[in-house]
Amino acid sequence: MHSRSPLFFLLLLLFAGTGCAPSEEAQEAESPVRAVPEVMSDAGEAWFSGNADGTLIVFGRHGEGWSGHTLYGMQRSEEGWSEAAILPFSGTWNDRGARFYPVLDVLIFSSDRPLPGETEAGDFNLWLATHDGEKWLDPEPFVVTVSDANDFHASVSSEGTIHFASDREGGQGRSDLYRAVLGSMGYAVEPVPGPVNTAYSESDVWVDPNGRYLIFSRTDDPDGMGGDDLWISFREGESWGEPVNLGEEVNSTEYEYGAWVTRDGKTLYFTTHRNGNADIMSVPLGELGIEGPAGWLDPVLN
Repeated sequence: MHSRSPLFFLLLLLFAGTGCAPSEEAQEAESPVRAVPEVMSDAGEAWFSGNADGTLIVFGRHGEGWSGHTLYGMQRSEEGWSEAAILPFSGTWNDRGARFYPVLDVLIFSSDRPLPGETEAGDFNLWLATHDGEKWLDPEPFVVTVSDANDFHASVSSEGTIHFASDREGGQGRSDLYRAVLGSMGYAVEPVPGPVNTAYSESDVWVDPNGRYLIFSRTDDPDGMGGDDLWISFREGESWGEPVNLGEEVNSTEYEYGAWVTRDGKTLYFTTHRNGNADIMSVPLGELGIEGPAGWLDPVLN
């Protein structure tokens, strides 16, 4: 673990086959999906994310019944990677869905912690936490998206557009995907355009830093595998194209969410409940058989 970054380290799962015909275990061994041992524990792990230079990783753990969400981090130094530890600002409130900005050591995460001037937990809002190179600073709410509804599970593109999920009024389903677009007069919040939002629930989203595609979760779509599935939608001008299910290598009858892709554009990290608890897995995007526009698997440009 100390010899290379966990952002690109994959654990090989070995299965034994018997007889001439491939066994069920041998067929599973052919899957490109791999566990991420750096963060595995008896608790449930979700939402893996790393910073741009590979020196920080953050992920979440939760208690029974998908409650008590807490953010953990690991930091790389000359001595190697630190042990996973609760981030200094987490552990009291429900904090989850953390992702780094593309080129800044800044996390955007979801929390029910009290807003300034309040004392009690409320609905979920988006918060920002900065690492100054030595320590984490106190989080601040991303006030642009604060509403009377739950606003959660965000991701940021390189131009500063923040994509997030919300169950605010006026949506098509239980929750939908929105974006906060930065312009000359500040941020403007609007639904994500194109056939992304539906009468089902779109509750988590990762945006490619270069804005080439979205990977998001959708719940109980009859064209999916069941539970939460991960879908990909490619950019078409100022809108997004028809989503494509990432398929059975990624999705199952349980819940899949928490997408994050490495900066080389090759590896998808995601959360799955297929084994009865939340686990973080990784898979090469190029092995999923997804047909996208030229260059969509290329490294992030900045």
